[in-house]
Amino acid sequence: MLIGLISDIHGNLASLTRVLADMESAGAQRVICLGDVVGYGPYPGECLDLVRRCGAVLMGNHEEALLFGAENFNPRAKRAIDWTRDHLRSAGDEETRRKRWEILQNLQMHAQDGPFLFTHASPRQPTREYVMPRDTTNPVKMQEIFALISHICFVGHTHIPGVFLPDLTFTPPTKLWGGTYFVEPGEKALINIGSVGQPRDGDPRACYCLLDTDPSAPRVVFRRIEYDIEETAVAIEANPHLDNYLADRLRLGR
Repeated sequence: MLIGLISDIHGNLASLTRVLADMESAGAQRVICLGDVVGYGPYPGECLDLVRRCGAVLMGNHEEALLFGAENFNPRAKRAIDWTRDHLRSAGDEETRRKRWEILQNLQMHAQDGPFLFTHASPRQPTREYVMPRDTTNPVKMQEIFALISHICFVGHTHIPGVFLPDLTFTPPTKLWGGTYFVEPGEKALINIGSVGQPRDGDPRACYCLLDTDPSAPRVVFRRIEYDIEETAVAIEANPHLDNYLADRLRLGR
């Protein structure tokens, strides 16, 4: 089966639309969303409408903040999530609002497909722990995380795609042959699928993954997709509740 994996959409409708179209063209039979559909971006409701088609939608830290409060967020992020909450309470007709809140109130912390585990941030802390490339210099942290992984775990959260292995290495997609990670039998890996709506690895293109679960040759393909960045950036700048810095991040991919 070919599974499309998306994460960290952050209200970026232009990006999500392009990614879903590319995924369909590639023949994805199922889609799993690893969370953070909302936050930062100008179109949270429309993005929630689109992810309703996903086979599973997981809880991200921005959904958690929307539902339970954003006390630990920085001022820009808190202002954005407070606006998002108010917007989802008022935008659209009653049925539209009901369906959007229904998605938010039924988010999962994890999903499993055979040997593959999916969560937003980390198997140790599903919504909040950051696992960064620099953590390869922290063997205790990485050993504790890999102790919770039986085979392959997919995450988002940092917006930085790549593959962590138990030997304390991190490999970005640009260093993988054809942007593809070939899954070895019995091997453990923590794979960050990157961000659809706010990449932070220096490449402003949307990032997502295709997981081919064929038991004879399982593999993960990292995909980068061009989209109309200005469409989203201009909408952010036109919204008085969203910081212009969030538009600049999209243009820079950082």
